[in-house]
Amino acid sequence: MDVFNLVIIFDRLPDMRLSVNGLYKLSHWGTRSRIVAPAKEEAFYLAKEALSKCDYWKAPEKARIHYEFYSKTRSVKDIEGGLIPACKPWVDGLVRAGALKSDSGWHLWIGRGELRFADHNQTRLIIEAME
Repeated sequence: MDVFNLVIIFDRLPDMRLSVNGLYKLSHWGTRSRIVAPAKEEAFYLAKEALSKCDYWKAPEKARIHYEFYSKTRSVKDIEGGLIPACKPWVDGLVRAGALKSDSGWHLWIGRGELRFADHNQTRLIIEAME
């Protein structure tokens, strides 16, 4: 089986107001939507740009998504309850762009999450086709 990856790079870490710990503070739908909608749109356009450069990618029936977070500070960051859930609007944007078939558990598996110290903030979503 050939494995193909699609990498989407964001020049920042996800908005922590969308983490599991941050969502309870954003209980009003209007407040959440002002944060979620631009994140989905950003991911949509980044995915469309990436898809235009790789003619081999077709939204796979099953995919695994890996998360790589690069932080310029060494402050404590919660990966499974903070950073990964805060990426949900980005994943929704990838689905809308056609990079993923769906974000349901039948089509998308969560892979690894890594946090690395770097001289810049960045998030990489690596989509691995599992077909």
